[in-house]
Amino acid sequence: MADVILVRWPEEREDAARLVAAGAAVLYLVDLDAEPPVPTSCLEDWVRMPGDDRDLRGRVMALETRAVAHRMPPTVDGAGRLRYHGKLLPLSTDEASLARVLAARFGTVVPDIDLAAVLGDDAGLRNHMTHLRSRVRPVDLHVRRIRGQGYALQAR
Repeated sequence: MADVILVRWPEEREDAARLVAAGAAVLYLVDLDAEPPVPTSCLEDWVRMPGDDRDLRGRVMALETRAVAHRMPPTVDGAGRLRYHGKLLPLSTDEASLARVLAARFGTVVPDIDLAAVLGDDAGLRNHMTHLRSRVRPVDLHVRRIRGQGYALQAR
């Protein structure tokens, strides 16, 4: 399971901002008289203190589950099927080859030259990527073009 970091709120507000920016799963332990923080991602939650141990354990377990699912990158199996968060998408040979490279570097920019090398030519890359972009939409993924750099496969 993923680690959940407990943060006292509002005392450790600065630490919390750093942790959230780094993508950590954070459970805020909110002082009785303090306003709770407004979560900005699915990897944040809060519980008012003093709280019931069962509530605290439940919130931690829920965050652990979300953190694992949130961080699980897509994969492309040997049959060319893209898997992401329990969804399955069969791809053509070229699509699967491109998706494999993008999934291996999920969330980061893959240079055009690396993707063109997968296809064996540079000429058809843009068309293939446009088609792949529309194909991955149903499984909650997005192919993003970073002008002058390359493409990134991201969660929608």
